[in-house]
Amino acid sequence: MPKNSYYYYDHEACTFVEVQPDRARWLIRGGIVAGLALVFATVGVWIASSTGVSPTELAQEQEIEVLREQLASANAHLASFSDQLQALAEHDRELYRTVFEAEPISEDEFTLGVGGARTDDFDRFSAPTAELLRTTSETFDRLGRQLQLQSRSFEELERLARSRQAEIRQQPAILPLRRARLTSGFGMRRHPILRTTRMHAGVDFPTPVGTPVYATADGEVAFVGTRGGYGNVVEIRHPLANRMTRYAHLSRPVVKAGEPVSRGQLIAYSGHTGLSTAPHLHYEVRRLADDEALNPVATFVPGVSAQEYQALLEAAQLETASFD
Repeated sequence: MPKNSYYYYDHEACTFVEVQPDRARWLIRGGIVAGLALVFATVGVWIASSTGVSPTELAQEQEIEVLREQLASANAHLASFSDQLQALAEHDRELYRTVFEAEPISEDEFTLGVGGARTDDFDRFSAPTAELLRTTSETFDRLGRQLQLQSRSFEELERLARSRQAEIRQQPAILPLRRARLTSGFGMRRHPILRTTRMHAGVDFPTPVGTPVYATADGEVAFVGTRGGYGNVVEIRHPLANRMTRYAHLSRPVVKAGEPVSRGQLIAYSGHTGLSTAPHLHYEVRRLADDEALNPVATFVPGVSAQEYQALLEAAQLETASFD
């Protein structure tokens, strides 16, 4: 069988030239190698595209994972802030009830008609991402409502505080003397002059004649003059607090009836007038509505230290004879 011959066209000689056997063999082999390389490259590209990820895709996945972790951390912080706001709201409710004797703003009342966060927009994402986004959105929504509720609560507390400020200023809250030592408290005592056991409607502070006496709350002077065994007396009305304070056995009042006074203002000097066995100040706190005597020691808490209050309390409980 004749051997095949191969030719190639020589453009310079304008004729066909026979390819020598060695050169033809190498050309054939090169074509085979190139063909196989092309096949393997095609298969490799197909495998990589179907089972592997590109460097760009790998970088994007890593970035998404970092963002997911940061979002989870932010969500945890938001939940902590929400818990703190809840604790602050509980504290505010106590302020409403104990200080202002009012009902706090109801969270149910505030949230009435307020829509929650929409979470169906996250369904198009993968399950872990959708759940994280849904939780974060709900936390944001709850935190926003809590902040608005707390803002309204503070505004209401401020309004109540302003309305109660004058009332609080009229609450007897300080000692009537700069330095006071209580020798006879509130309750049944033996009268040192009348020699009978009777109600001691106030407390006694022994002090030299001429010691400055101060108003224990804002108010208006209701009476200045002499009242039987009380001797010289100054009485101050505190209508917003439903209280009246009485300062007895004075040597010299320095205020007049109808005159407004402020807490801590000088109103008189102590003395030894009326049924008194020694120089002292007799001080009373009464309910204005029915003239019922109240224990003045309970009103000294804001105006003295814990140690001073304890000493006053112990002295008031002793069964000692009063000075009047």
